[in-house]
Amino acid sequence: MTNGFPTHNEPSGSSSVVPAHQHGRGAFAALAAGVTRSLPTFLVFVCLSALGYWGHHSGWKAPKFSDLFGARVVQGEEDWCVEHGVPDSKCIKCHPELAGQSGVDWCKEHGVPELRCTICHPEILTKGVAGDWCREHGVPESNCTLCHPEIAVRGSPQKGTPDVSVVVAQDDTALKPQPGSVSIGRPAKDPSTCQTHAMRVQFASAASIEKAGVKLGSVVERPMGDTLTANAEIDYDRTRLAQVSSRASGVAWWVGKEVGDRVSRGEVLALVDSADIGRAKAELLQAAADRHVRTQARERTQSLMLDNIGSQANLQEKEAAFREAEIRLFIARQTLINLGFVLSPDGPSEIPNERELLFLGVPQSIREKLDASNTTANLLPITAPLDGVVTTRNIVAGEVVETSKPLFVVADTSRMWVMIDVPQALANRVALGQGVRFRAEPKSDNAVLGTIAWISTAVEEQTRTVKVRADMDNAEGRLLASMFGQAAITIRESPTATAVPDEAVQWEGCCHVVFVRLTDEIFQPRKIKAGARSGGFTEVLVGVLPGEVVATTGSHVLKSEILKSNLGAGCADH
Repeated sequence: MTNGFPTHNEPSGSSSVVPAHQHGRGAFAALAAGVTRSLPTFLVFVCLSALGYWGHHSGWKAPKFSDLFGARVVQGEEDWCVEHGVPDSKCIKCHPELAGQSGVDWCKEHGVPELRCTICHPEILTKGVAGDWCREHGVPESNCTLCHPEIAVRGSPQKGTPDVSVVVAQDDTALKPQPGSVSIGRPAKDPSTCQTHAMRVQFASAASIEKAGVKLGSVVERPMGDTLTANAEIDYDRTRLAQVSSRASGVAWWVGKEVGDRVSRGEVLALVDSADIGRAKAELLQAAADRHVRTQARERTQSLMLDNIGSQANLQEKEAAFREAEIRLFIARQTLINLGFVLSPDGPSEIPNERELLFLGVPQSIREKLDASNTTANLLPITAPLDGVVTTRNIVAGEVVETSKPLFVVADTSRMWVMIDVPQALANRVALGQGVRFRAEPKSDNAVLGTIAWISTAVEEQTRTVKVRADMDNAEGRLLASMFGQAAITIRESPTATAVPDEAVQWEGCCHVVFVRLTDEIFQPRKIKAGARSGGFTEVLVGVLPGEVVATTGSHVLKSEILKSNLGAGCADH
């Protein structure tokens, strides 16, 4: 039998017996084979357990090559601070003495001097002042370039457009939309306790500056003006705008001017046929004739009195009649003068005759156009009260004219008004005599100059603005009535102001800051007091000096980096 089965050489029903010592050797071999198969799994388990134990006690950090083999650290290979992303030999957070700080007085967790760390020492915020504050100029004492001009770090930007990539960050500030705003339910922030200026922003290397998109620029001196811009509308100078009406009702006889015609003061615009004018002229002639008769009667009586003929009572009667004639003539003259006519001085020889009264007040150039035989004596000239342009005409020949209806509007456009709507909150910055630049288009260089001549004493109920008026010279005629635009009121001007590009100024929660380059790799957030903005530049009243280099375009990247460590310093929202 082979393998327990009968063969052809073995008789059926026979059996084979295995010796006992051979059975023991087979069992041992089977056990050895099982152990051999399980050994790799066991070894893997042991290795994983050892690795977990080592990782738990080492913080899962691989040792440096130099630690394992005792080799010397080589600059650029092992000189790297993994935590802060800069060379370890230049890391100012790990080695604050590189930035001029004391390694003993340094909070490595938050990246500021220990004595200024408001997270580790919140009592700083309760003292009101952090011990570094210039009360005179309203910035930290260590930032006050007016008291300490020696802190300025002057230089020149690199050629090209160097870009900044920040790898060390230190402040977490909840950014406010406007300076001085207060979060609901939170106390107002105190800039005097803010420690943003104590931080430094470090780059991995000078080469890394070109990889982030932040350009560098210089602090410069340039003319600056503090301006207030508001919406404005052009209007006629109301002291040089006249609505011309007829002084007597009647019918339009002749109209000689059209809209747009330029006229001079006293020039006749139209003629009105009015019965009142005829009666006034007749009364003047009658009064003049009556005075002439009364004058002769008085002279005869006086002559007779010299010859002792007549009585004193008769003389007095003649004198009274003469005075009455004088009064009637005076009244008749005043009636015509009140209607707009110009008469010669009073006197017997100065009374116009009938033909002169027919065309009284009508220029010779117009008389030639009229038929004297068919022209009425009731003509009333409508004249221009000032030099200007006819802007409106409401009269047609043959139309009935009423004294209450304006016939023409004449405006002197050589000077115009600019009516400016100044927001109520900014009205206290406006004063009489301040200069104004008006532009119909915001980006236009064609500005018209003027001065503030009037400030309203009331606030508009609907717009909550204060009306301000500026007088503008318009000799060239560039200003048109009802034209809209923007007016820039010059509040203050400085011929040599310290200024930085607008992009350099950042608002980080309670302070305006610019990032000043200290070295090729380190920048300092410098607190400033911002002034006027003009021509793409912002005036800096204190905080930087001309010649220093600051981050301009993309400086918000640096700001975002100083907002990461949640360092309050009186600025951050916790």
